[in-house]
Amino acid sequence: MVSIIDFYLLRSQSLKVIIQPQSMLQIQGKTNVNSFNCYCAPPSSVVSFTAENSAEMQKVQFKKAELTVLTRSLDCRHKMMNRDMYQTLREEHFPTITLSLAQVIIPLHNINARWKLEGQVVTEAYLTLAGMKRKIDLQVTISQPLNNIYRFTAKKSLLLTDFGLTPPTVLMGMVKVRNEITLEIDVYVSAYSTPTS
Repeated sequence: MVSIIDFYLLRSQSLKVIIQPQSMLQIQGKTNVNSFNCYCAPPSSVVSFTAENSAEMQKVQFKKAELTVLTRSLDCRHKMMNRDMYQTLREEHFPTITLSLAQVIIPLHNINARWKLEGQVVTEAYLTLAGMKRKIDLQVTISQPLNNIYRFTAKKSLLLTDFGLTPPTVLMGMVKVRNEITLEIDVYVSAYSTPTS
């Protein structure tokens, strides 16, 4: 088992990250009539990373740190909305959505007196939506609600057109989805160290 302090101080460390069932990803959006939320629970994944130290901050670089969900796992709590969302995201041709973590910048002042990481970190990530990959910078808030359970939350505004997608219209153009959507991440994880080769 590895603590959060081990997580960013160890080099060439392999971790098995277990994503807890209370985790949730959301896509939030608005139409000219109302708003909508589409939810999905992410699966577990395996993360490998290396860390670089500096005097003022900790930079953690990740390899193969990807979170992939099925587009059809998105649930907008409405059958017609689900269908329209799948069509908009071109689910038939691109059945998955992937968030890839490249690196995290951790200011050392975000480590408290008990050697626990808390507060905000800057994250460089890449989102692949409908087969198009785009870099996104996330401000991630980290907390530790339970022993060896860490919570990561973030929100990011995105444009559908940045991913080559056209905001849909329904009911003969009477209802129009706005171009801007919000990706909300609320992930709980536990981490376990694994032997390196």
